Amino acid sequence: MSIFDPITILTQIYQSEINNWWIYPNPNRMLVEAILIQQTTSKNVMKASAQLQALGIFKAPYNQTWWRIRQLNTSELEQAIYSSGFYRIKAKRIQNFADWIIKYNCDLNQIKKLPLSQLRQELNAINGIGPETADVMILYTFEQPVFIPDTYCLRLYQQLKILPSKITYRTAQKFFEGQPDMTSDYLLAQHWHAAIDEYGKHPQKFLNSKYKKIIPEK
Repeated sequence: MSIFDPITILTQIYQSEINNWWIYPNPNRMLVEAILIQQTTSKNVMKASAQLQALGIFKAPYNQTWWRIRQLNTSELEQAIYSSGFYRIKAKRIQNFADWIIKYNCDLNQIKKLPLSQLRQELNAINGIGPETADVMILYTFEQPVFIPDTYCLRLYQQLKILPSKITYRTAQKFFEGQPDMTSDYLLAQHWHAAIDEYGKHPQKFLNSKYKKIIPEK
């Protein structure tokens, strides 16, 4: 039996929700939202992202996204993302990220070719981009199969008595990524992450399924 079996079941239950995760014509929009989502709700992020969309930030050609962001003055950016909370801090983080990606001429394909260790190191060196935010970017935009042990994941595997009650993000990540059946398919890794988060946010759908006994009640 694999420790990933519970996630496989969750991907089946939440398949329709998973199919709608971060699907945009412009992949840079997901990178912006990965910063906006820090310490807020998806609803607030969608409002802020829509404001940026209204400013033309995400229009084609998509490789101009970060140049457009840098052309905004700071107060314009802050006003656009106000609904996401901590808007002054997040505006600076978005600008920091823009400065980094512009060094690669906003070429996502070039960044995708970086070794995982180098990409993680560079992202974590950007002020305001922590390990989890970096890994979300790596998984969803830069298409490398990483495992994201976020709060919902830790809670799930603590309920399953597989992880201890206290464990760091990196320690948990090394545990999952060190499993022999850790996937090398970034799309499957995306589905795993999305399924766990959907379960964490909307557990009732799981509780109404025939699989409800596989995860102990909290």
